[in-house]
Amino acid sequence: MVVLLRRSSLRSRVTMGFTRKWDETCPRVYDSWEDDGVNWVIQDLAPEDDDIAMDILANEFLPDEPLCSYSKLTEDPESVRSMVQFWRDCLAQRMSLGCYTVVDGQKTLVGLNVCVLDTIEERVPSTPIEGAAWKNVYGAMAYLEEKCDPFKYLNLDTVLHALGLSVKRDYRGKHLGSRILAARKPLSLLHGIKATATVFTGPASQKSAAKAGFTTASAANSREMAAAGLNYPNDDSITIKLMVKRYDE
Repeated sequence: MVVLLRRSSLRSRVTMGFTRKWDETCPRVYDSWEDDGVNWVIQDLAPEDDDIAMDILANEFLPDEPLCSYSKLTEDPESVRSMVQFWRDCLAQRMSLGCYTVVDGQKTLVGLNVCVLDTIEERVPSTPIEGAAWKNVYGAMAYLEEKCDPFKYLNLDTVLHALGLSVKRDYRGKHLGSRILAARKPLSLLHGIKATATVFTGPASQKSAAKAGFTTASAANSREMAAAGLNYPNDDSITIKLMVKRYDE
Protein backbone atom coordinates (compact mmCIF):
# COMPACT_ATOMS: atom_id res chain seq x y z
CA MET A 1 0.00 0.00 0.00
CA VAL A 2 1.25 3.44 -0.82
CA VAL A 3 -0.65 5.91 1.31
CA LEU A 4 1.35 8.46 3.23
CA LEU A 5 0.03 10.43 6.17
CA ARG A 6 1.29 12.89 8.63
CA ARG A 7 -1.46 12.99 11.20
CA SER A 8 -3.32 10.35 13.17
CA SER A 9 -6.61 12.03 12.22
CA LEU A 10 -8.61 9.75 9.95
CA ARG A 11 -8.75 12.18 7.06
CA SER A 12 -6.63 12.18 3.93
CA ARG A 13 -3.95 14.73 3.22
CA VAL A 14 -4.19 15.01 -0.56
CA THR A 15 -2.49 18.25 -1.60
CA MET A 16 -5.28 20.16 -3.27
CA GLY A 17 -3.33 23.46 -3.36
CA PHE A 18 -1.33 22.20 -6.36
CA THR A 19 -2.91 21.13 -9.61
CA ARG A 20 -0.70 20.58 -12.61
CA LYS A 21 -1.51 22.58 -15.73
CA TRP A 22 -2.55 20.08 -18.40
CA ASP A 23 -1.64 21.68 -21.74
CA GLU A 24 -0.49 20.78 -25.24
CA THR A 25 2.78 19.34 -23.87
CA CYS A 26 0.84 16.64 -22.00
CA PRO A 27 0.94 13.75 -21.65
CA ARG A 28 4.72 13.70 -21.24
CA VAL A 29 6.49 10.44 -22.04
CA TYR A 30 9.09 9.28 -19.49
CA ASP A 31 10.06 5.86 -20.85
CA SER A 32 9.41 3.81 -23.97
CA TRP A 33 10.72 0.48 -25.24
CA GLU A 34 9.99 -2.54 -27.41
CA ASP A 35 9.95 -6.07 -26.04
CA ASP A 36 9.03 -9.26 -27.86
CA GLY A 37 7.17 -7.37 -30.55
CA VAL A 38 5.20 -5.20 -28.11
CA ASN A 39 5.71 -1.45 -27.79
CA TRP A 40 5.42 0.05 -24.31
CA VAL A 41 5.29 3.60 -23.00
CA ILE A 42 5.20 5.14 -19.53
CA GLN A 43 3.73 8.61 -19.51
CA ASP A 44 1.47 10.95 -17.59
CA LEU A 45 -1.83 9.25 -16.90
CA ALA A 46 -4.24 10.91 -19.33
CA PRO A 47 -7.53 12.27 -17.88
CA GLU A 48 -9.58 10.19 -20.32
CA ASP A 49 -8.06 7.06 -18.75
CA ASP A 50 -9.03 7.88 -15.15
CA ASP A 51 -12.01 5.50 -15.15
CA ILE A 52 -9.85 2.63 -16.49
CA ALA A 53 -7.26 3.46 -13.83
CA MET A 54 -9.90 3.29 -11.12
CA ASP A 55 -11.04 -0.09 -12.42
CA ILE A 56 -7.46 -1.42 -12.23
CA LEU A 57 -7.03 -0.10 -8.69
CA ALA A 58 -10.38 -1.40 -7.45
CA ASN A 59 -10.20 -4.84 -9.09
CA GLU A 60 -6.47 -5.58 -9.24
CA PHE A 61 -4.88 -3.58 -6.41
CA LEU A 62 -7.39 -3.82 -3.57
CA PRO A 63 -7.70 -7.64 -3.52
CA ASP A 64 -3.91 -8.14 -3.61
CA GLU A 65 -2.45 -5.41 -1.38
CA PRO A 66 -1.50 -6.97 2.01
CA LEU A 67 -3.10 -4.44 4.37
CA CYS A 68 -6.29 -4.21 2.30
CA SER A 69 -6.44 -7.99 2.00
CA TYR A 70 -5.99 -8.60 5.74
CA SER A 71 -8.54 -5.87 6.54
CA LYS A 72 -10.98 -7.45 4.04
CA LEU A 73 -11.45 -4.06 2.48
CA THR A 74 -13.19 -5.38 -0.63
CA GLU A 75 -15.94 -6.77 1.62
CA ASP A 76 -16.63 -3.31 3.09
CA PRO A 77 -18.59 -1.21 0.54
CA GLU A 78 -18.16 1.98 2.54
CA SER A 79 -14.39 1.53 2.61
CA VAL A 80 -14.25 0.79 -1.13
CA ARG A 81 -16.30 3.88 -1.93
CA SER A 82 -14.15 6.08 0.30
CA MET A 83 -10.87 4.75 -1.06
CA VAL A 84 -12.02 5.16 -4.66
CA GLN A 85 -12.92 8.78 -3.95
CA PHE A 86 -9.53 9.25 -2.28
CA TRP A 87 -7.80 7.99 -5.43
CA ARG A 88 -9.93 10.17 -7.70
CA ASP A 89 -8.91 13.23 -5.70
CA CYS A 90 -5.28 12.21 -6.12
CA LEU A 91 -5.59 11.68 -9.88
CA ALA A 92 -7.09 15.16 -10.21
CA GLN A 93 -3.65 16.61 -9.43
CA ARG A 94 -2.46 15.09 -12.74
CA MET A 95 0.87 13.82 -11.38
CA SER A 96 0.15 10.10 -11.78
CA LEU A 97 1.94 7.73 -14.16
CA GLY A 98 0.37 5.34 -16.64
CA CYS A 99 1.96 2.32 -18.36
CA TYR A 100 0.53 1.56 -21.79
CA THR A 101 0.88 -0.97 -24.56
CA VAL A 102 0.89 0.58 -28.05
CA VAL A 103 -0.59 -1.45 -30.90
CA ASP A 104 -1.21 0.17 -34.30
CA GLY A 105 -0.99 3.57 -32.62
CA GLN A 106 -3.65 2.65 -30.05
CA LYS A 107 -2.62 2.96 -26.40
CA THR A 108 -4.07 0.64 -23.76
CA LEU A 109 -3.56 1.31 -20.05
CA VAL A 110 -2.20 -1.79 -18.28
CA GLY A 111 -0.68 -0.31 -15.10
CA LEU A 112 -0.35 2.89 -13.13
CA ASN A 113 1.15 4.62 -10.11
CA VAL A 114 -0.99 7.13 -8.23
CA CYS A 115 1.39 10.01 -7.38
CA VAL A 116 0.90 13.39 -5.73
CA LEU A 117 3.15 16.37 -5.16
CA ASP A 118 3.11 17.10 -1.44
CA THR A 119 4.61 20.04 0.41
CA ILE A 120 5.05 21.01 4.04
CA GLU A 121 3.08 24.21 3.48
CA GLU A 122 0.12 22.69 1.66
CA ARG A 123 -1.26 19.64 3.41
CA VAL A 124 -4.97 20.22 3.14
CA PRO A 125 -7.23 17.32 4.31
CA SER A 126 -10.05 16.94 1.83
CA THR A 127 -11.24 13.35 1.53
CA PRO A 128 -12.82 11.76 4.61
CA ILE A 129 -11.50 8.30 5.43
CA GLU A 130 -14.66 6.24 5.90
CA GLY A 131 -15.29 2.56 6.53
CA ALA A 132 -13.75 0.35 9.21
CA ALA A 133 -11.41 -1.48 6.83
CA TRP A 134 -10.07 1.69 5.13
CA LYS A 135 -9.57 3.28 8.54
CA ASN A 136 -7.55 0.24 9.59
CA VAL A 137 -5.35 0.48 6.50
CA TYR A 138 -5.02 4.24 6.82
CA GLY A 139 -4.24 3.89 10.52
CA ALA A 140 -1.26 1.66 9.76
CA MET A 141 0.14 4.36 7.49
CA ALA A 142 -0.43 7.01 10.15
CA TYR A 143 1.42 4.87 12.69
CA LEU A 144 4.41 4.46 10.42
CA GLU A 145 4.68 8.17 9.67
CA GLU A 146 4.50 8.98 13.34
CA LYS A 147 7.77 7.07 13.56
CA CYS A 148 9.35 8.95 10.67
CA ASP A 149 8.21 12.13 8.93
CA PRO A 150 9.62 11.87 5.37
CA PHE A 151 9.99 15.63 5.07
CA LYS A 152 12.17 15.80 8.16
CA TYR A 153 14.02 12.65 7.21
CA LEU A 154 14.82 14.01 3.74
CA ASN A 155 15.19 17.61 4.91
CA LEU A 156 13.01 18.76 2.02
CA ASP A 157 9.90 20.91 1.66
CA THR A 158 8.50 19.05 -1.36
CA VAL A 159 8.25 15.31 -1.99
CA LEU A 160 6.57 13.13 -4.61
CA HIS A 161 4.38 10.70 -2.69
CA ALA A 162 2.98 7.56 -4.29
CA LEU A 163 -0.31 6.09 -3.18
CA GLY A 164 -0.89 2.91 -5.13
CA LEU A 165 1.03 1.05 -7.85
CA SER A 166 -0.76 -1.67 -9.76
CA VAL A 167 -0.24 -3.70 -12.95
CA LYS A 168 -3.04 -5.75 -14.48
CA ARG A 169 -2.59 -9.45 -13.73
CA ASP A 170 -2.26 -10.41 -17.40
CA TYR A 171 0.79 -8.16 -17.70
CA ARG A 172 2.64 -9.08 -14.51
CA GLY A 173 6.06 -10.73 -14.62
CA LYS A 174 7.37 -8.23 -17.18
CA HIS A 175 9.09 -5.95 -14.62
CA LEU A 176 6.64 -3.15 -15.40
CA GLY A 177 6.48 -2.13 -11.74
CA SER A 178 10.23 -1.49 -11.72
CA ARG A 179 10.00 0.62 -14.87
CA ILE A 180 7.12 2.63 -13.41
CA LEU A 181 9.18 3.23 -10.25
CA ALA A 182 12.08 4.45 -12.41
CA ALA A 183 9.78 6.83 -14.29
CA ARG A 184 9.19 8.78 -11.11
CA LYS A 185 12.65 10.31 -11.55
CA PRO A 186 12.00 12.21 -14.81
CA LEU A 187 8.52 13.11 -13.57
CA SER A 188 9.99 14.53 -10.36
CA LEU A 189 12.86 16.37 -12.04
CA LEU A 190 10.45 17.96 -14.51
CA HIS A 191 8.72 19.63 -11.57
CA GLY A 192 11.82 20.37 -9.51
CA ILE A 193 11.07 17.63 -6.96
CA LYS A 194 14.18 16.19 -5.35
CA ALA A 195 12.86 12.99 -3.76
CA THR A 196 10.04 10.47 -3.61
CA ALA A 197 8.58 8.55 -0.65
CA THR A 198 6.35 5.49 -0.56
CA VAL A 199 5.03 2.99 1.94
CA PHE A 200 5.66 -0.48 0.51
CA THR A 201 3.67 -3.22 2.23
CA GLY A 202 4.75 -6.50 0.65
CA PRO A 203 8.08 -8.33 0.38
CA ALA A 204 8.03 -8.32 -3.43
CA SER A 205 7.41 -4.58 -3.73
CA GLN A 206 9.97 -3.84 -1.01
CA LYS A 207 12.56 -5.93 -2.83
CA SER A 208 11.76 -4.20 -6.13
CA ALA A 209 12.07 -0.79 -4.50
CA ALA A 210 15.43 -1.69 -2.95
CA LYS A 211 16.71 -2.78 -6.37
CA ALA A 212 15.52 0.56 -7.74
CA GLY A 213 17.65 2.42 -5.20
CA PHE A 214 15.07 3.13 -2.50
CA THR A 215 16.26 3.01 1.10
CA THR A 216 14.22 2.26 4.23
CA ALA A 217 13.47 5.25 6.43
CA SER A 218 11.13 3.46 8.84
CA ALA A 219 9.43 0.09 9.29
CA ALA A 220 6.71 -1.50 11.41
CA ASN A 221 5.43 -5.05 11.69
CA SER A 222 1.93 -6.30 12.40
CA ARG A 223 2.79 -6.98 16.06
CA GLU A 224 3.67 -3.30 16.52
CA MET A 225 0.54 -2.16 14.74
CA ALA A 226 -1.63 -4.49 16.84
CA ALA A 227 -0.03 -3.09 20.00
CA ALA A 228 -0.95 0.38 18.74
CA GLY A 229 -4.61 -0.66 18.69
CA LEU A 230 -5.00 -1.54 15.03
CA ASN A 231 -6.67 -4.71 13.77
CA TYR A 232 -3.63 -6.71 12.65
CA PRO A 233 -2.27 -10.09 13.80
CA ASN A 234 -0.11 -10.11 16.91
CA ASP A 235 2.85 -11.55 15.04
CA ASP A 236 5.46 -10.61 12.45
CA SER A 237 3.53 -11.78 9.37
CA ILE A 238 3.20 -8.28 7.91
CA THR A 239 5.96 -5.68 7.67
CA ILE A 240 5.46 -2.30 6.05
CA LYS A 241 8.30 0.04 5.13
CA LEU A 242 8.52 3.74 4.40
CA MET A 243 11.10 3.85 1.62
CA VAL A 244 12.60 6.94 0.01
CA LYS A 245 14.80 7.86 -2.92
CA ARG A 246 16.56 11.13 -3.63
CA TYR A 247 17.15 12.49 -7.11
CA ASP A 248 19.67 15.19 -6.23
CA GLU A 249 22.56 12.95 -5.25
